[in-house]
Amino acid sequence: MTARRPLPPHLAGRPFATRTALDAGVSAGRIRAADLDAPTSGARAPRGGDAEHRRRAILLALRGDAFLCGASAAAEYELPVPWRLGTIVEVGVPWPARAPRRAGVVARSLRIQPHELVRLDGARTTSPERTFCDLAARLTVPELVAVADALPPSLDLATAVEQYPDGRMRPKLSAALALRDTRRESPKESELLALTILAGLPTHLPQAVIVDEAGRFVARVDALFAEYGEVLEYQGDHHRSELRQWRRDRTREAELEALGFHVTEVTQADLLRPRELIARLAATLRRRGWAGTPRFSRWFPAR
Repeated sequence: MTARRPLPPHLAGRPFATRTALDAGVSAGRIRAADLDAPTSGARAPRGGDAEHRRRAILLALRGDAFLCGASAAAEYELPVPWRLGTIVEVGVPWPARAPRRAGVVARSLRIQPHELVRLDGARTTSPERTFCDLAARLTVPELVAVADALPPSLDLATAVEQYPDGRMRPKLSAALALRDTRRESPKESELLALTILAGLPTHLPQAVIVDEAGRFVARVDALFAEYGEVLEYQGDHHRSELRQWRRDRTREAELEALGFHVTEVTQADLLRPRELIARLAATLRRRGWAGTPRFSRWFPAR
């Protein structure tokens, strides 16, 4: 069997346009070799590559002014987006150019300014600020809050929202910005606490430090409803799958309850039923002295 000819160094181990390879002297047969995937016509990527390779390959196959946008741009920045957005690659072209049609690609013609496009490791991508705005069409307000919390505090998201060309999305984006709090430490924590605010529950303290009577540190909790002694914690899957973490959590919870606090743990399953979750939290708070009832904002998720 003849050994497969290596690709030129500038093409090896990365996505490339087939035209670029042909221009570099790579044969058509080598481009069709089994060690390469064809994410779309006109591009190749290393076999078994990750989602980033697929995005980059598709972008290389499109017209030169195309760029990653929406969930694909968010993935480039490692921003938290729901799994329901799937693996379809989202690309844009500057309006009024016609959006390209490709299998597995969602393409849009977008009104966009030059400063809203950046190069990220060589790929044209919407800026973080513009990416946040574009996600409004597909995310709930709590999910947008999680994105905003994950972005650097130095970004001027407010100006980006004011200048966003789709005026229908500006109220939703502004609502998410009003709930932004970069003290939160995980996307699910951000989503959970945004839900409590949108439901009109009492004011909470994020990342509250709790000490005992002697001033000894006991815990730093996701949220504390201080007036009612209620602690709210988001528990990811690692909290139950790692035995050492599970044991630590149980000891910590016992110490908090010995001080008179009540701990409510929330999981992803609870976030999928937000109104049921809020009803349980409200009932717990009422048992601890809260006299209110939930008042759902228009931005509270309908599901």
